[in-house]
This record gives sequence, structure tokens and C-alpha cells, in this order.
Amino acid sequence: MESFYAIMILLPNPNIMSNFSQFTGLPEFKIPPLKSRNMAVIILGVIALLIVLDGLVSVPPGSVGIIYDRGRGVLENELPEGLHLKIPFWQVSYLMDTRTQEYTMSVSPGEGTIYSDDSMTAPTADGQTVTVDATVLFHLDREKASDLFKNVGPDYVQKIIRPIARSQIRSQLAKYAAIDVYARKRDEAEQNINDMIKTLYAEKNIVLEKVLLRHIAFSAQYAQAIEDKQVAEQRIQQAEFQRQEAGKLKEKKIIEAEADAESIRLKGQTLRQNPSVIQYEFVQKIAPDIKWGVLPDKILPLLNFGQ
Repeated sequence: MESFYAIMILLPNPNIMSNFSQFTGLPEFKIPPLKSRNMAVIILGVIALLIVLDGLVSVPPGSVGIIYDRGRGVLENELPEGLHLKIPFWQVSYLMDTRTQEYTMSVSPGEGTIYSDDSMTAPTADGQTVTVDATVLFHLDREKASDLFKNVGPDYVQKIIRPIARSQIRSQLAKYAAIDVYARKRDEAEQNINDMIKTLYAEKNIVLEKVLLRHIAFSAQYAQAIEDKQVAEQRIQQAEFQRQEAGKLKEKKIIEAEADAESIRLKGQTLRQNPSVIQYEFVQKIAPDIKWGVLPDKILPLLNFGQ
């Protein structure tokens, strides 16, 4: 009806045109009076146009249409994408987004869905407190959007998405020690959070796609303690590595020494069994510029020691 009154105001009105002329200083534009029949035709045309426009529902891609009937309430059948008809002024249409939606809870203002700090603090099993940033990815069940609209309304993010996510993240992290949340069992904790939230969302006709634990922060003292422990563990690992390397080097030297001893033993055994080998090795080591020859047995060699 508001549209009807607005259009009626915009219809040619001599008083409005006179006031407009006085306000702007422009010459008054006189509109010839309309006959009663012409005025009735215009009014009926405007009413017909409003009825036609209010009876059309255009559903864009990625959405479904919900119809509220003043007599029967919310209708069960969702309207798919496209153009549809409804009873003008008696039925009211609403659009529900069925595409993937994101809800981020962050400590940084402006980064999350809520401008201010929307992060969570959660206790751990060992009495520590962690601060969590998380993102929830979800979409509405197209075939049950009317039930969600009827039972929850359009404000399902604040009524369903946010409170359930925050509650389950806190309750699941409370089952783990801080060091496990920090590294060892973070993936396990995240999977448990996803499983619980998925079940609770499904009861409200919302499909969970993924809960992402974007950042988990500890107190400064505990973070320093974790860092010191990691440094100590790295030093222990380094010392163990060096010990293993020293053991390998020692083992290598023992093997080499045993090989040398065996080589010497075999060589001595060979020389004892074949004395002529000593003469052969002696000849091999004689410098190439020395003249030498082989004498028969029992012949005394004469050596010339120079002029």
C-alpha cells in the first residue's frame, strides 16, 4: 500500500506544481485538469501494475524462495531459481542464500564477521587457557530452507552458527592438554570439533562444510616454556645423533684395523712360505738408475765404490 500512496502523490497535482514554482523560482507549469474518467483509468492502471508486480517473485541463482501465507503460515515448498507467482498482498516472499557462507571469529578487529574481537578463550585439560581464531564454512539445506525459516528465522547465524560453534570448540579443546592442542593432536581435536558441530547443525537443517582452527595462541609464559622444551629436545636429539655418528666412526676404524691386521698376518704367512718373494719385492723397490744383475750361487760380488 505504501507504493500505492507514493504513486498517487506523484500524479499531476496543481498544488504541488505551484509550491515547486515558488520554491525554485521557475515559472509555474500549469497542468491541464484531468477528467474524472481519465483519473479513474490512471488510478486503476496503477493499482493493476502494483498487483502484477507484487504477484511476481524472482529467485536469483544460489537462493531459494520462501513464501509466507497470511492464512496458512510458511509454505513447505521452496521456490527454486527463476520467476514465480504468488497471491499479491496476501503472500510475502523471502529469499534464503544457499551458497557457501563463511563465519569468522577472530581476535583482530575487522578480520572477523563481527568487527570487534570475536575470538574464543578455552580451557585445556591441564589447566591452561588458549585463545582460538576459527572460521566456519556452511550452507543451508535447499530442501529444508522453509523449516529453518519457520523455526529459526533469517537470523540463523547469530542463533545457530555462532553459539554452537563456540560452545563445541571450547568443550572439545577442554579434553586435550595444551601441548597436544599446540602440535601433537591438533588435527584430531579439529576433526572432533567438525564431527560434533556437523551433527548439531544438521538438526537445524544447516550443512557444515568445515571448521577451520585458524590460530591457537597460548599465554606468553606457556609459549616460552614450550619453546624452551623444544630447544632442549632438539639438543638431546643432536647429542644422540652425534653419539650415533661417533659410534659409527669407531666401528669403521675397528673394521679397518681388523682388515689391516688380517692383511699383515696373511702377508707374513706368505713370506714365510715363499722367501723368494722378499727378493722380488726388494728388486721392485730398487731405484731405476741402479745397475744390477743376477749372480750364480756362491759367487762373491765385487762392488766399486768410486775412484
